[in-house]
Amino acid sequence: MKESELNNEMIYSLIIDDLEDTITYENKLLLTRWRNEDEENERIFQEYLKVQISLDKINDRHQYAVESSWEALNEKLEMQSADNPVAVKTDNNFYWYKIAAVVLMFLFVGLYFYNNSRYMVVNTENNPMTAITLPDGTEVSLKAATTIRYKKDGFIANRKLELLKGEVFIHVIKHYASQFVVEMGKVDAKDIGTSFNVARNTNHISIVVENGSVALRHVQSNKQVILKKGQMGLYDLKSEELKSINNNNLNYKAWVDKEFLFNEVPFKDVAVQLEDVYQRTITINGDALKNRKLTAKLHYHDLDSVMSVISASLQCNVTRVNGSYILSDR
Repeated sequence: MKESELNNEMIYSLIIDDLEDTITYENKLLLTRWRNEDEENERIFQEYLKVQISLDKINDRHQYAVESSWEALNEKLEMQSADNPVAVKTDNNFYWYKIAAVVLMFLFVGLYFYNNSRYMVVNTENNPMTAITLPDGTEVSLKAATTIRYKKDGFIANRKLELLKGEVFIHVIKHYASQFVVEMGKVDAKDIGTSFNVARNTNHISIVVENGSVALRHVQSNKQVILKKGQMGLYDLKSEELKSINNNNLNYKAWVDKEFLFNEVPFKDVAVQLEDVYQRTITINGDALKNRKLTAKLHYHDLDSVMSVISASLQCNVTRVNGSYILSDR
């Protein structure tokens, strides 16, 4: 089975095979990749695992009692006279527990697949940048390792986009029907006619406004900050602190437009930004070159062109090996 051929039924089958230890090595790899693709996928798998563990516990707890009950019942039956028959009622609790667990599992699976069928999910995996257009015309650029989703039906009337992980740049199209909202778990961002960048990881959520305004709101407390052009909103997932600051990162959207502006920046810091945008490894030989400062404005869609400019500016050699770059002094 190829990964591209996976569907909801096959995923369910792979999970069951895995729990029963009958899964093949190839299918185990497919299931592992599916679990790692999305936090929601892993949550689904863990729900299945919980059901299986519960069944095992029920079995361990009740099996001895069931067998003992049958033995006791047989003894009583042998003691009864044929003229005084006993109405036999067996204890089927274990079987009812198992049936209930299976029913719950199928209800859960059905609900999951029903909910998933209502959403359009976009996952960029390792693609450097992916651009899509939402049903209302809003343009969304997705960075590598980013996952978003939105409802397939009724999007115009309820313009909500969920950022599950990663980073997006959004150019919102004004629409008479509803306000555009980006949902990110505990916080959401309401557009007030604008373009903005949103990043979500395991530690914090950040928003940088390019044009217009954005309201970054903590859903539970309803506390919010209004962000204007050139401002950054930050939400700390651990402390739940919500604040706005001036954005000092001039290259915050370089992953979208490949435009960089460096002013006396140590090359080791430049390399980190270039690696992040172009998804290539850059190795710098020598501390002197690592700390050499670069002042340049770069706007190239391929890293080869960028390296040519840097080589001339910093007077260094550039060697390309298997898609990676090695820089050293001349």
